[in-house]
Amino acid sequence: MYKKAFARRIKGNKHLIHLWTDEGYEKVEWDNQAYIECPDHEATFTGLNGEPLKKTKHWNNEDSRIHFGDMPAHQKFLIEKYGIDDTPSTTHRELFFDIECEMGDALTPEYIQSAPKRITSIAWYDKQMDQWGIVILDEKKQLKHTKTKNNKEIIPCGDETELLSKFLERFRDIDPDIIVGWNSDYFDIPYLYYRLCNVLGQDFARFLSPIGYVRETPWYKDQYIQICGVESLDYMRLHKKYSWADEPSMRLDAIGEKYVGMNKIEYEGNLDDLFNTDIQKFIRYNFVDVEILKLLDEKLDYLALTKNLAHKGKHNYSEVYANTKTQDGAISAYLLSKKIVPPAKDRNPIHKKGYAGGYLFCPQAGLYNYMFDEDLTSLYPSIIMTVNIGKETMVARIIDADDRNNRLGLNDLKAKDPKEEILIENIKRKRTKVTIGDLIGFIESNKWAISANGVMFSTNRESVLSTILNKWFDERVLYKNEMKKAYKSGNKELGAAYHMKQYTMKILLNSLYGATALGSFRYGNVVLSEAITLSGQRIIQESALCANRHMNKVIKDKIKEKPVLYNNRKEPNDPKIERNISPRPYGI
Repeated sequence: MYKKAFARRIKGNKHLIHLWTDEGYEKVEWDNQAYIECPDHEATFTGLNGEPLKKTKHWNNEDSRIHFGDMPAHQKFLIEKYGIDDTPSTTHRELFFDIECEMGDALTPEYIQSAPKRITSIAWYDKQMDQWGIVILDEKKQLKHTKTKNNKEIIPCGDETELLSKFLERFRDIDPDIIVGWNSDYFDIPYLYYRLCNVLGQDFARFLSPIGYVRETPWYKDQYIQICGVESLDYMRLHKKYSWADEPSMRLDAIGEKYVGMNKIEYEGNLDDLFNTDIQKFIRYNFVDVEILKLLDEKLDYLALTKNLAHKGKHNYSEVYANTKTQDGAISAYLLSKKIVPPAKDRNPIHKKGYAGGYLFCPQAGLYNYMFDEDLTSLYPSIIMTVNIGKETMVARIIDADDRNNRLGLNDLKAKDPKEEILIENIKRKRTKVTIGDLIGFIESNKWAISANGVMFSTNRESVLSTILNKWFDERVLYKNEMKKAYKSGNKELGAAYHMKQYTMKILLNSLYGATALGSFRYGNVVLSEAITLSGQRIIQESALCANRHMNKVIKDKIKEKPVLYNNRKEPNDPKIERNISPRPYGI
């Protein structure tokens, strides 16, 4: 199985693929082919809407007949080579590291790119070899090259040139597949690279890459350094992505104390003072930063989760932060395994200034004798499957700017005057007015499903999103069952592996809705997202109202006027009325 891949264009649509696998490293010349519409007798594939398609080497994305030419070459190559095989690689060399440098100005992108201050130490932990190391600036010659009893190697250096040279030498010897730091994408890696450029020159700095290629890419308005052939995983970014916790601080010290009970080394003054007055403590400080990272991953297992997600989506580990990357790759690989070509991304996506999100409420202040919580399992995935939501199944939508409060479902239409005209937009974005009575007839005769915001979907075939969700639900059930069997038999290692697989599926299931709202996602658009969220609002409100009515009957409530949920209905506001049940569901 692959560990990482990097693609460079040679000429036209031909690429040179650098591929690292469990078996080693290889270079492959590969034609990045797309799919073009063709006569039926020439077709070997079909499009999402049944278009006859064949592969072509000669294409560009400006041709409207071209399908699936807009995925990054390396990801497309991995899908072509590995298909739906999502087995993670098992031979990674992982390096946890942290750098320290002299204190300077605020850590702006401009400051980091200039890298004006010396690096005073770099500490690391080689996980596979269980070895620690540090290169440290020792102009006063206070230290000797030693290995401690706890397997920590201390390498003193007379100047920064020696320090950076020896680190590069050790880095090349270790040849890590993955490097792990804290805020390393936005400080440690770019600062290290630019400082190497300043001190040793750019040619030497490129030795960080096993193929000698480092590129600068804008990333969230900061300068992001990609070391090609080495996957960078910033544990702070991983924690923000995977953890639902509302952290009061994202400092390593705070996260370490909370999750592994370990703090950074305390000292008086600043780090420059510590370096100049107590170099042994400074060394411990640098090592402890790395140790906290190591313990965090042993506890949280974010690296294993990242590997599972990346292999599911056929992309590199460092791309896991992009919300649509995994979804896009996983769905596209599945479709291609069925000889169905993924669609191109929208060239003119539907734009909305904003769309309705989840149901928010403010509980009415007061004293309540009874409360109940309501929890709807897998609400958004269930809505997608029930309503058959998908770009290819969407047939039309109601355009009603004055009514977006989840009140455009079928029953809502039936409550209106059937002679009233309503504005409809079809999939080609042409608008026309029809009577509500005619629209209801179309919906019922064609067996369309309609969401709470008035978007209509065909049920003649299952949408891609519905299909993939059903598949992922089944996979998760399978992995959970295998996990239980493994733990029951005493095989903790196998049980942990299946636990990670089922958790991977849980993340994919829960994150698919979010992907639909992004313009970069070829299987969604903002209209679909709003159909999901407003339908979710409606379901929550209706179910809470039903539960509220039921509970009032159970406790034999004597209140004559019942509280309701909708904002367009008045609730009783007489302070003398005692409420036994909260008028709004709390904790959903």
